[in-house]
Amino acid sequence: MEPVRVKVYGLFSLTRRRYLIQAIAGVATAMVVLIAWYFAWPPMHERLTRPELPPSAFRTFLVAVLNNVPWILMAALAYKMAEVYFVLRIFARKEGTKASGK
Repeated sequence: MEPVRVKVYGLFSLTRRRYLIQAIAGVATAMVVLIAWYFAWPPMHERLTRPELPPSAFRTFLVAVLNNVPWILMAALAYKMAEVYFVLRIFARKEGTKASGK
């Protein structure tokens, strides 16, 4: 029997297993980024905010974004959790329809 497939974002036709593997890989990547940020950001922050450096709009923007990496990652993970919830509901609905023979 062919596994149920769902189009995610209307582009990618995925099986439940493939979708869950990709979702777990995305969460793992976010955790790696957070750990890297935790160890790399304090020394980088000191280098970017030295008083002898001339003012730069890009550097100010970069520092602002990098200061908020944990919040950005939490927002992305919240979005991913909502997406997983809805996509798994679609899988369940399609599998129920397939099992009933419709």
